[in-house]
Amino acid sequence: MGLKWFAGGKERRDEALIILDKLIASFYNNYGVQPLTDLFLKYKNELKNGGTSTPFVLSRMNIELSRVLTQNKIRLTEEQSKLLKDLRSLSNIRYGYY
Repeated sequence: MGLKWFAGGKERRDEALIILDKLIASFYNNYGVQPLTDLFLKYKNELKNGGTSTPFVLSRMNIELSRVLTQNKIRLTEEQSKLLKDLRSLSNIRYGYY
């Protein structure tokens, strides 16, 4: 992931869609994680369709993602965990000067 901390919503959305595609593909034919796959598909469609700000969509997704992972006791591979970390980091927006 090569986004700068000051990247805008379009860049974050495009990066999120790429990561979501990779995550969805990594769960292909794994029915034990269907709630997680459904969640990723839901937010992928919402990001594709636009209308709502990308940071707001990603923030909502992170909250729902935590719930789905804990309620369904889903275990992720190392690669899936890395992708998920990258996806969650897209929500981190810094304001001000550093």
